[in-house]
Amino acid sequence: MKKVSVVILTMMIEAGLLWSVSKFIGWDFMEIIFLGGLVIFAIPWLFIYFSTHNQNQFNASVRGMTGQDTGRVKLFEFRFSPIILGLVLFMVLSLCLTVVYYYEYFI
Repeated sequence: MKKVSVVILTMMIEAGLLWSVSKFIGWDFMEIIFLGGLVIFAIPWLFIYFSTHNQNQFNASVRGMTGQDTGRVKLFEFRFSPIILGLVLFMVLSLCLTVVYYYEYFI
């Protein structure tokens, strides 16, 4: 139950943030919802990806210079925490809402 509430709270915070950004810029909320959700999802994904990459690069350089085994190369694994799951669900929901809202333009 706690995880479900974290997912819902994440989606509500993301919607509120994007709504305030759309009001600040002066755009319609539907124009910013999907791309904003995509950008907000990309921020933690890139942070986790590049932190793993930097740690692997550091371990390889230490091993190459000194020969010491500082650690193994770790594969990048993206784990779905409740916050990340909320971001993904918001992105999928916003894509569906965007397609429904702009359906007449797709025809």
